[in-house]
Amino acid sequence: MENNRGSWNSKLGLVIASAASAVGLGNLWRFPYLTAKDGGGAFLLAYLLITVFVGATLVITEVALGIKTRKNPVGAYGSINPKFKFLGVMNVITTSIILPYYSVVGGWILAYLAKAHLFNNMKDYKAGFLNLITADYEPLVYFLIFIVLTAVIVFFGVQKGIERFCKFILPALLFLLIVMMCRALTLDKAIEGVKFFFVPDFSKFDARTCLDAMGQVFFSISVGMGIYITYGSYLQDDGQKCIGKVIWPVVTADTVVSLLTGLTIFPAVFALGIEMTSGTGLVFITFPKIFGTIYLGTIFSYVFFAIFFFAAITSAVSLMEVAISFLIDNLKMSRKKAVWIDFIYCVVIGSISSLSFGKLGGFTIAGKNFFDQLDFLASNILLPLSGFLTSIFVGWVLGPEKLQVFTNLKQQKMFEFCIKWVAPIATLILFVDCVK
Repeated sequence: MENNRGSWNSKLGLVIASAASAVGLGNLWRFPYLTAKDGGGAFLLAYLLITVFVGATLVITEVALGIKTRKNPVGAYGSINPKFKFLGVMNVITTSIILPYYSVVGGWILAYLAKAHLFNNMKDYKAGFLNLITADYEPLVYFLIFIVLTAVIVFFGVQKGIERFCKFILPALLFLLIVMMCRALTLDKAIEGVKFFFVPDFSKFDARTCLDAMGQVFFSISVGMGIYITYGSYLQDDGQKCIGKVIWPVVTADTVVSLLTGLTIFPAVFALGIEMTSGTGLVFITFPKIFGTIYLGTIFSYVFFAIFFFAAITSAVSLMEVAISFLIDNLKMSRKKAVWIDFIYCVVIGSISSLSFGKLGGFTIAGKNFFDQLDFLASNILLPLSGFLTSIFVGWVLGPEKLQVFTNLKQQKMFEFCIKWVAPIATLILFVDCVK
């Protein structure tokens, strides 16, 4: 039975919800763009290695802190060492910054899902995307629908809301992505895209490749936000000794989705001779071109943007839950009141973000519009800094031996080495690179 703050039905609930949180927009548009920019298989190799030795280490660390303390990030850090309570506060602030503008992108996805047949048949795909995000009210309406759906799921609680939703959405996402991959692999010259994805081009492999891969691991797996601490705190039985077995499926699922995405995108791009574009343009400009070209493109466009919507909303749910758990635990609010407060906050900040490409385009902070400034603050400063401080906290303040996450001695020693040395050095390098 779920207690006042929430709990999973079982370890499977933790695994599925955590995996659904990890699988987000980073897998589906940022990963392919960086892979194309950094030499295909060379970037993939760096990404996989960093995922194993840095990403997985931090995910295991955060979940273990949640299980050990049974508290949200603020309570977790504060109960172990009050001097590091600020790190939990940073986690809550980070997710509260990310969720509103992330939901704006979720709104764009909803718009494309609702009107895929129109976007696929445009003469100028870039103009179609720009017309959407700069419109007076349309992006705002879709943003509001997205954030309402997110709040409703969180409102129903951990078991009846988040766990039940993720158990349905994650398998559906994987199934639809496999359908898309199979379609892409049947295109003429698709094999060229497969070769590009898996065969490293070491002429493009340099320090920038590694930094991009590291940034992608942080962005994709969602470490440094307190999500896994929050989700880990909802596991009621003693999962501390088996945490390694619990979390590897999460990291594996995130990696599998990235691989499936690559096997969907690169075969299609190479087969149709379409040039890759960066960032959001990959989703909202390049893909409509692809679907406007292939047989039954409109149907596959609906499938594709359904995948994006599923990925976006599961991540949005986990972002909101971090703040909700803090409001429930530390400020003693009911879940209903906490969701309403966070929802109103997100509507205000998200509305400004949504309109920052149109009506509020003239409002800038340090040369960036409101949306871009929030993204820069969260992605370039707070996330890598939080990852660095978390690894320092566990590696050198708490002591990694206090988190017995593996029963196998060699695996435990490897974890301790990674959290004490590999993760701090890697995250510090990433932070310095992001802020310079």
